[in-house]
Amino acid sequence: MLAPSRVKKRLIKEIDLRKEFDKIVNGKPGRIAHRHKVLIRNLRKNSTNETIKCACVSSLTNEPDQENECRFCLGEGYIWDERFTYAYSSMVGANGGKANRNKRIIPGELKTDYKVFYIRYDEIIFYNDKIIELSLDLEGKLIIPYKREKMYRPETIQKYRADNGRLEFIAVYCREEPSIRKS
Repeated sequence: MLAPSRVKKRLIKEIDLRKEFDKIVNGKPGRIAHRHKVLIRNLRKNSTNETIKCACVSSLTNEPDQENECRFCLGEGYIWDERFTYAYSSMVGANGGKANRNKRIIPGELKTDYKVFYIRYDEIIFYNDKIIELSLDLEGKLIIPYKREKMYRPETIQKYRADNGRLEFIAVYCREEPSIRKS
């Protein structure tokens, strides 16, 4: 039997999922980032946590002015704040529901129902918010001036936790059907 001083202690080292997420999505030296810039539109709320209606909303019909697109709310009827963030996104097939959402998609014809956006653990997003994809060039760089291409409304916000409940990253599932496309 070996003396205790000669027995090597095994160190158990687990991966840090937050760091791994950042390496995959944001890249690291010598690796390509797997991300693109998006806007997250958060509805602005007052001190009682209610959404703030835009000045263009009619007191009679309770609807925004649809004829003249408002420069503050862009016809949505509520005041909101937008901020840039990075996300990794993927189209997700409809077959299999949520259980099938994390599977790799094979090449060929695909009936898409959902798009999932993977974002960092420290991003703030709620169900009434929106994720806006912007026009990109062939190399994935934003086209300036910025142009909104698609808006997605979150249908499921899945917070992935590990390490004693610590939030590691967030997956935001958005239905393609109610996406809003500017023509």
